[in-house]
Amino acid sequence: MSGKKDYYAVLGVQKGATTAEIKKAYRQLAKKYHPDTNQNSSVAEEKFKEITEAYDVLSDEKKRQMYDQFGSSEPFGGGENPFAGFAGFGGAKGFGGFQQDGPDPFGDFFGDIFRGAGTQQKRRPNGPRKGADLKYTLNITLEECARGCEKSIHFVRKRGGKDDTAKLSVTIPAGVKDGQRLKLKNEGDSGSNSGPNGDLYVIIQLIEHPLFQRKKNDVFMELPISFVDAIIGTSIEVPTLLGKASIKVPPGTHTGQVFRLRGKGFPETSSSSSGDMLIKVAVDVPKDLNSEQIALIKSLGDSVKDSPLLKQYNTKVSQVLSKRS
Repeated sequence: MSGKKDYYAVLGVQKGATTAEIKKAYRQLAKKYHPDTNQNSSVAEEKFKEITEAYDVLSDEKKRQMYDQFGSSEPFGGGENPFAGFAGFGGAKGFGGFQQDGPDPFGDFFGDIFRGAGTQQKRRPNGPRKGADLKYTLNITLEECARGCEKSIHFVRKRGGKDDTAKLSVTIPAGVKDGQRLKLKNEGDSGSNSGPNGDLYVIIQLIEHPLFQRKKNDVFMELPISFVDAIIGTSIEVPTLLGKASIKVPPGTHTGQVFRLRGKGFPETSSSSSGDMLIKVAVDVPKDLNSEQIALIKSLGDSVKDSPLLKQYNTKVSQVLSKRS
């Protein structure tokens, strides 16, 4: 194997390593040398390309058998390495994931965290061939989704038969949907025989929010309030997607009551309208009370026994019981 890359050494595994051991080694190295975590480092960039190339070969049983037999990747692709793809790193909370379009030969490999290289298009002999389309999963917050934003992405593509680490700025329109694909024309792999470049598809993934939930263009939030505020009413300042707003809680507010802030949801990408913000109240009833507090609450309860709601309830109970007798 003189003059050829030792893919086992690149991944730091033995020649008899199992597929699981190869995956584990690749994952650890990919995290360490990924371009997103080593910006402006040419050493890390080259190392990332090298480990990706090694994994592309050793993770495939047939390619690995040929590699073990011939001692290099040349028998697989007429002088160029067709396996050198890219597994982008990222998840629901961090970097985006990346893949080539087409069937994913290691789709079970760490779920949405890693993506592998897809199959290449069928080629016509000596004819122009379009480059492979690529996919990049980009995670954004609900706030970024509401206002729109510019995001910088790093990924590896094929240009002239070689790996090219690209950095692009992506414009995210306000109100973009979860799972929506943004097309960047000609930003995929380069074509061959004067064929056009492939395209890059940026797939939006919304990060789970600690307060808000999105349903279509509306945003939902649960607001806990004290039982005192629920009884006597109050004004409360609440966070919104793009700032703050104040809501009036009227006296006698109960758990499950919903307040609507019009136009405080997500903008509609195809019009100038926006969704609403819906705030569901949860009355927080205290559990640990001292004797003095209990006496005060009992006194309050005695003074409101004849409330209209209680009168209505007691009347219905009497009617039900009278029918049973």
